Amino acid sequence: MAKRVLTHVKKSDPRRSLNDIKLPDFINVIKKESTGSTNEDMALLAKQGIAPWTVVQALVQTSGRGRHGKSWDSQIGNLFMSLLLRPAVNRVRWGELSLLSAITVASTLSDYIDNQMIQVKWPNDVLINGKKIAGILLEVADFYVEEPSVIVGIGINISKAPEKFEYPVTCINEYNSDHISVDDVLISLLHHFVCWFHIWEDIGFGAIKDEWMRRAFKLDGSVSVETKNGVMSEYKFRGIDMEGAMLLDDENGNRSRIRAGKVRFL
Repeated sequence: MAKRVLTHVKKSDPRRSLNDIKLPDFINVIKKESTGSTNEDMALLAKQGIAPWTVVQALVQTSGRGRHGKSWDSQIGNLFMSLLLRPAVNRVRWGELSLLSAITVASTLSDYIDNQMIQVKWPNDVLINGKKIAGILLEVADFYVEEPSVIVGIGINISKAPEKFEYPVTCINEYNSDHISVDDVLISLLHHFVCWFHIWEDIGFGAIKDEWMRRAFKLDGSVSVETKNGVMSEYKFRGIDMEGAMLLDDENGNRSRIRAGKVRFL
């Protein structure tokens, strides 16, 4: 098992790079100029038995994917990476990693952007002033039944935001004049991920839930959720439970619990 490293990440120094900030020894970063999808690359590596805490990062990604089969706009100057994890917790809890990944990204962004602007939208969208800045896609790599793994794909807009998108988007450099580099964000992200991941493994989901709720987008606001059973509308979003499920109340106070679906805040 990897040695526990619970290093708090200080506010970013824009001059730092991978050469002068040391990552934990158990993290291996594989850099690529261009690839189709870092998640697909990682799936191939997982099939070959590569060690957990391996990272694939690409400067350009030509076929990036998001949740619900959507494409992820992958412009140069932004971060595209996938991380392989092999959690030492029961597999039924692996869904919690989706929310953990969101607060990891939020914590990373707080190194560069006013913390009060950063919110998370269920389950794992990360927003700055209501505009999406990051995408997260988790996939299980269960090629080895005895040692299944989780691939965490993360894209963060750093220098550019897509010009034509179905909802408002933004990037780090719209809020930070230091022109933060991809390496800066990668270093911060991996340090924060180590911290939150080991809190989750050692202590449980409670601390993750508390941080997620602290950043929750439109808590107590109206929401509709499209599920395989249809569309639920005019519900109130009350947060998440200890399994990461979305809690919704109808007009009579009856509570529903949603584990998966397309969320639209009204």
